[in-house]
Amino acid sequence: MSREDLARRQAELLEALVAGGAAPPGVDPARVALEAEALRAKRRRALARLLPADVHDVLGEDLVPRLDAWITTHPRRVGTSMHADADAFVAALRAEGVVPPRRRAFRGWRGVSAWRPR
Repeated sequence: MSREDLARRQAELLEALVAGGAAPPGVDPARVALEAEALRAKRRRALARLLPADVHDVLGEDLVPRLDAWITTHPRRVGTSMHADADAFVAALRAEGVVPPRRRAFRGWRGVSAWRPR
């Protein structure tokens, strides 16, 4: 088997595991489905821990199905952190209007010209 063939087969397997693709020829589809679900559950748990409380409050029981849909349609890119993944999920929810926009946090008195320490 050439390197190109091996790379293609690995890409097919990765697609099946993280993006809902079909199992490659010669690989047990039941085993791929089992491993894919385990990977989704692991990513779902990690994302749920990183989400802001307001997202949990707004979504409630709908959180798990939305996370599963997000995970299937948005495979993690190489080099992205779980924090970036969670931020992208929340940004998509805010863009859809599911979660209200976040209020700006108070950043302190820096930049306020009326108050100057002496």
